Amino acid sequence: MIIKPPHIALTLLLLSWLSDYLFPQFRFIFGNYRDLGILVLISGLTTSFYSFHLFNKNKTPIIPGQKPTFMVAEGTYKFTRNPMYLGVTIALLGAAIFFGNALSFLSPLIFFLIMNYYFVPREEKLMENIFGKKYLEYKKQVRRWL
Repeated sequence: MIIKPPHIALTLLLLSWLSDYLFPQFRFIFGNYRDLGILVLISGLTTSFYSFHLFNKNKTPIIPGQKPTFMVAEGTYKFTRNPMYLGVTIALLGAAIFFGNALSFLSPLIFFLIMNYYFVPREEKLMENIFGKKYLEYKKQVRRWL
């Protein structure tokens, strides 16, 4: 069984909450500043869900590792090649701000590193194999992240 990015994200979110619960002494964001985390979390989820919608609209599989049938290059994909992963990273950052615990900030970092060094290179190779020159041109025009 291959662990998928949503499972990784949910596990890291749970660990963020758990680290705040078990180690309150590492909390450094308090009061209304924590509410900023909710806004950041919502913006990350919005980015991911909108990007997910673009995949559905173009009838291409969303599950990592499945063979894409269409190369999405509109909407959020004009600014980043990985808006779903970026959105989840931002959402985890928002959760970390909300929890206000220094240990919680490891979650978005860990998610980003796993996506950047494991999932994205594999997906990019798959895209290159399927879409060839079209994808290579897209890679030249749009950054991996921002």
